[in-house]
Amino acid sequence: MSDLATVSTEIAPYLALAANSLGTSVLAAAQDRIADRTVAAGEGFFRRLLHRRGDAPATLGDGTARPLLDTDRADTLDRLLATLDDHDRRTLADALAAWLDSPAADRDAAGFRHHVTRAATGPRTVHQHVTATGDHSLAAGEIHGTITMGGTPRPRDDA
Repeated sequence: MSDLATVSTEIAPYLALAANSLGTSVLAAAQDRIADRTVAAGEGFFRRLLHRRGDAPATLGDGTARPLLDTDRADTLDRLLATLDDHDRRTLADALAAWLDSPAADRDAAGFRHHVTRAATGPRTVHQHVTATGDHSLAAGEIHGTITMGGTPRPRDDA
């Protein structure tokens, strides 16, 4: 999870700014693009966020405030996203969805990092394949119910 943790730490402040100034719908629409690695004309997620309406740069507030991020920073953040494998990108997208569903007061950088950590370390189903060999062998992990083993008893010499 080290790459995912590093990337989420870097992008969290920009996602929080975007969610609070541009609205969560912009990020919700981009969620699948993060997971699927979809880019158009070589532009990644943060480049799209930067120029979300035509060529006009996205800005905070009413448009008179400073730009959300500059092109160099957007390119750096897009390169960071590109370092993630498909599993980590899906985890990041799932964390983004959970974060966007959280109360507005919790939509800050720390809240996003919390959702990423939770998505990356949450409960998982682990499948184990066990093998037993030999007469009357049994290999089991966790059993709910009754086990009946077939076979006939071995003859005993009680003498």
